[in-house]
Amino acid sequence: MGDNNFFKNVARVMFGNAALLLSQVLTGFILPKLMSVESFGNYRIFMLYGTYAGLLHFGFVDGILFKYGGKNIDDIKREEISKYFSAFIAIEAITSIAIMAISVFLFSGSKYEFIFFAIGIYSFVLNIVTFFQYFSQAIMRFGLVSGASLIQAATISIIIVSVLVSKLVGFSNGVNYQTYVLMYIGVYCVLLVFYTFGYKNGNRYNKISITGKYGVNGISEVFKIGLPITIAYQISNLTLNLDNQFVSMFFSARTFAKYSFAYNLISVTVSVVLAVAMVLFPYLNKLGKAAALKQYINNIDYILLFVYASLISYYPVQIIVQWFLPKYQESLVYFRILSPGVAITLCITAIVSNYYKVMDDNIRYLRNGCISLVITLILDTVVYFTFKDVIAMAFVSLVELAIWYTIEDVSFRIKYNIKNFSSYLYIGLMVVAFEVATGMQNVLLSFIIYVCLYIVVSLLVMRRSMKILSQKLINIVRY
Repeated sequence: MGDNNFFKNVARVMFGNAALLLSQVLTGFILPKLMSVESFGNYRIFMLYGTYAGLLHFGFVDGILFKYGGKNIDDIKREEISKYFSAFIAIEAITSIAIMAISVFLFSGSKYEFIFFAIGIYSFVLNIVTFFQYFSQAIMRFGLVSGASLIQAATISIIIVSVLVSKLVGFSNGVNYQTYVLMYIGVYCVLLVFYTFGYKNGNRYNKISITGKYGVNGISEVFKIGLPITIAYQISNLTLNLDNQFVSMFFSARTFAKYSFAYNLISVTVSVVLAVAMVLFPYLNKLGKAAALKQYINNIDYILLFVYASLISYYPVQIIVQWFLPKYQESLVYFRILSPGVAITLCITAIVSNYYKVMDDNIRYLRNGCISLVITLILDTVVYFTFKDVIAMAFVSLVELAIWYTIEDVSFRIKYNIKNFSSYLYIGLMVVAFEVATGMQNVLLSFIIYVCLYIVVSLLVMRRSMKILSQKLINIVRY
C-alpha cells in the first residue's frame, strides 16, 4: 500500500480533523452555554435532519469517488469532470429550490419552516463542497482536504469566540438557533470558495469548471455506481440516528437537547478517526482486491486499538461538563452508555464499508444495511413503548450497533473466507471494561482501572496487531 505515504496522508488529514476537533470542542461546550436549552435542542434538530442532506446528491459524489479513486490527475480529462460538475450543480439547485418551497407550504408558521428552508440552502452548499472533497480524496489530494478542514475549524472557532465575547461584554445575551444555523451554513460557503480557488491555481489541477456542454454520456453511469453506495450510507446514517430520532419525536425538547448533547460529545472522538476512512478507499482501490483483503483483519484491529485508547477522553470531558455545563450533567449518563459504541461505528464506517466498495459489492452492503435498519426500528419501537425511558433507548442503541456490525462483518468474512474473529472478543471485553470502570464514583481510581484493563486486554487479544502497528509507526518516524 505504500505504508509511509498512507500513514503520512492519514496524519495530514488527521491534523485537519484535529483542528476541527478543537472547533467542535468549542461548539460542544461553549455553544450550549450561549443558547437556552430549548434553542440548543432546535439547533440539534436542524443538525439531525441535516445529516440526511447528503442523500440529496443521489449518489453522484460517491460515483465520482468510485470512478476516479486512486487515479492520477493527469489521466483525467478536464472536459469530462467539468461536464459532471456542471450537471451536478443544476441538479442540486433544482432540489434545493424544491425543498425551500415545500418548507414554506407545509410548515408555514412553525419552527420547522425555518429549519427545512435552511436545510434547502445547506444541502446545496454542502453537496457542492462534498463533490470537491470526494474528487480530492479520489485523486489523493489530501493536502487540499486538510486545508479545507483547517479553514472550517478556524471559521467556526471565530464565530463561537465572537459570540462568546459579545455576551461577556454585554452586547448580546448569546445567540439563537436561527442565527447560528445561518452562520453555520456560511462556513460551508467559505469552504466552497476555498475549493473553487484550489482548483483554479496551476495547470495541473485546473480541471473543474462550469460548462454548458452537459451531455448525458457517462452521467447515468456515475449515478448508477454511486446511488447504491449513497443509499447504503444513508441507511447507515438512519440506523445510527434512529434512537436520536425517537427521542426528538417522543420526548421533550429539553430531554432531546441533553441526549443529543451526548452525541455531540461523541462526534468529537469520531471526527479525528474518520481521517482513516477518508484516506483508505483510494489506497485500497489502487492496491487491488487480493492485496486489500489480506489487510482486512489488521485494519479492523488498528481502529479498535486506537478508539478504545481514545475513550480515555471520557474522563476530562466528564470533569469539564460537571464544572462548566452543570445543566447538561444528565447527558453524562447517556455519554457513558453510548461511548463504547464509537469503536463499533468506526469499524463499519471506516473499514467495512470501504472494503465493500473496493470489492464492488455495494448491493450486499446495502442489503445488510436494510436488514440492520429493520431490526433497529423494531428494537427501538419495542423499547420505547415498553420503558418510555431515554436510558433504555441509549442501552438498546449499543446493542443495535453490535447487531449491525455482526451482520455486515460476518457476511463479508464468509464471502471472502476471512476466519479470524478475535475482534469480537476484544469488543466485548472492552465494552465491559469501560462500563465497569466508568461506573465507579472515584474518578482517579476509575481512570487507572480503565487504563490497566485496556493494556491487559489489548496484550491478551491484540498482541500481534499491536506489534505490527508499533513497528509501522517506528518505521515512519525513522523515514
